[in-house]
Amino acid sequence: MNQPKSPAVQAYELDKARKQEQEKEGELDKALEDTFPASDPVSHAVTSVAGAPPAPEKAHSGGLLGAVRAWVKDNPIAAVAVTAAVAWIIGSSR
Repeated sequence: MNQPKSPAVQAYELDKARKQEQEKEGELDKALEDTFPASDPVSHAVTSVAGAPPAPEKAHSGGLLGAVRAWVKDNPIAAVAVTAAVAWIIGSSR
């Protein structure tokens, strides 16, 4: 003879079934994430350009401003350091 299950046993079985369902969904999500790079369409565009690289800009073509721009382009970290030093000097003199 089957005895009716207590509410605690019923709650335990429901909780266990929910956890198993969540694990299955989690496994499906993980499997989908693992296939993500393969699911991207192949790009048919070519981003490289054949031929020689473009000629660099002449430093004297824009006078002093052109020379400064060329120096900043060639030395970005030094340009930031110089800017920070100038800003510190101006800020400390006020």
